[in-house]
Amino acid sequence: MTVHDILRIAATVTVTQVTTDFLARRFVFNQESYQRALSTFDRAKLKRDKTLATTPPQATATSSAVSKTSAKALEKNAKKIQRVQNDFSDAAAAVAQKHTPSSFLTSILFLILYRVLSTEYSGKVVAVLPFEPWRIVRRITIKGLDISADDLSSSDYTDLNRSCSFLFVYMLCTLSLKFVTHKICAVHPPKGADKGVSTFLDTAKSQRLLKSFGVDTEEFNEVRKAVF
Repeated sequence: MTVHDILRIAATVTVTQVTTDFLARRFVFNQESYQRALSTFDRAKLKRDKTLATTPPQATATSSAVSKTSAKALEKNAKKIQRVQNDFSDAAAAVAQKHTPSSFLTSILFLILYRVLSTEYSGKVVAVLPFEPWRIVRRITIKGLDISADDLSSSDYTDLNRSCSFLFVYMLCTLSLKFVTHKICAVHPPKGADKGVSTFLDTAKSQRLLKSFGVDTEEFNEVRKAVF
């Protein structure tokens, strides 16, 4: 075990994340197509908020006592709200779609990086914990090391119970350094377009597709809101 190995793994993860974020910013998020999608999203959001703010509360209410004229007005306002909501959902999906390829390629790149580094550090003790972890945690910390069960149960191999393989160090780096670096350097989708798959499911086209498969969209959307 050397400090150099740990620092090298940490630095590799950090530099890789910074590089992917920089390339995504340069070739995706600084392009006119993304800026145009972002402008469309901002206009759709402003229009939706303005419509919801200027629509009187009774426009969304239903009552058997309202006149025929009022009922038509209610229906007209409901359609208007639904239209601006659909425009907003489509614009949000267009922005989220621009973020999907870069996220996918980053995941593929880190998978390749893992394969390369795991081959290099295969069977090698990269670090030693200052304490002996629980048995269930130890299965992760020593995964990939050339240690037999007899070695771990022997009193002569106390340090081996505290040994860490490359996998454990790599997991710590991706959960900490990669996350923080991405949080600082990456271009994140605006609020309203940052719900991942849910952003695509909110579009009118996706809702119609779900209905065609016999899915109760109202119940489905309620479940999504409760979960996410």
